[in-house]
Amino acid sequence: MPNVVTLGPLTFPLDRLLAVGLMWAFLAGSLWLVRKENRRARRTPWLALGMGIVAARVSFVVSHWQAYRSDPATVAYLWQGGFEPVAGIIAAAAVLAVGMRSFRKIVGSALVLTVASGLWFGYLQFEAQVPRPLFPEGIRLADLNGRPVSLDDLRGRPFVVNLWASWCAPCRREMPMLIEVAAKTPHVAVLLVNQGEDQRVIQRFLEDERLPAAHILSDRGASLMRLTGSSGLPTTLFVRPDGLIERTHMGELSRAALLQGAEQLRRR
Repeated sequence: MPNVVTLGPLTFPLDRLLAVGLMWAFLAGSLWLVRKENRRARRTPWLALGMGIVAARVSFVVSHWQAYRSDPATVAYLWQGGFEPVAGIIAAAAVLAVGMRSFRKIVGSALVLTVASGLWFGYLQFEAQVPRPLFPEGIRLADLNGRPVSLDDLRGRPFVVNLWASWCAPCRREMPMLIEVAAKTPHVAVLLVNQGEDQRVIQRFLEDERLPAAHILSDRGASLMRLTGSSGLPTTLFVRPDGLIERTHMGELSRAALLQGAEQLRRR
């Protein structure tokens, strides 16, 4: 699976690791600039980082409020992602401008922030230019009645494939939302493909959770995980009408990210 870092049994998306690394690099550089200042000045980089994160999150939530209003508690689910980096950078810069005690330190901290931001946006630009992989052809799955389903029938239209298993806690948390969105997005098919479990196990899980079986498919041999290179669950694939995988999201998905990704596919 592209754009992930695997450490033993743990798998981390590269973009999140890079974002965290750049934030710590900014913090370390800014703290070094004020290392000889008083305690108040040394708090400024921490405050800039904190306010930047809050501003980035608030900006994203406000711009996607329709996705969050049905379940406002998910605003606090930071692990799902959903940040507006420009808003965060502006907020951090404002805190530095006010909190730093000298023009030289303001310029120095602004330079550190600019370098970290430039590396982030450079990564995004590079990622946008990377050729997209082709969604595997010839995939034959089954619905929960045992009827065969060919994903090749979706060629020519956008679709989203979520790989999940009943033993996966993040999969279980996001599934009610995924099923709900799948029922309300007629222009973009959303399929929830179980990986490696027997249909009786899947049926029992859905009955226990009181979830409908619509949009649920079984991949008993976990072929999609193998063919797409997915190294963890849940994984969500956003597939363009031409069959190319536009984006892969590893980990729990927010409603906002799902709707945003589906809308981007619909517009292609």
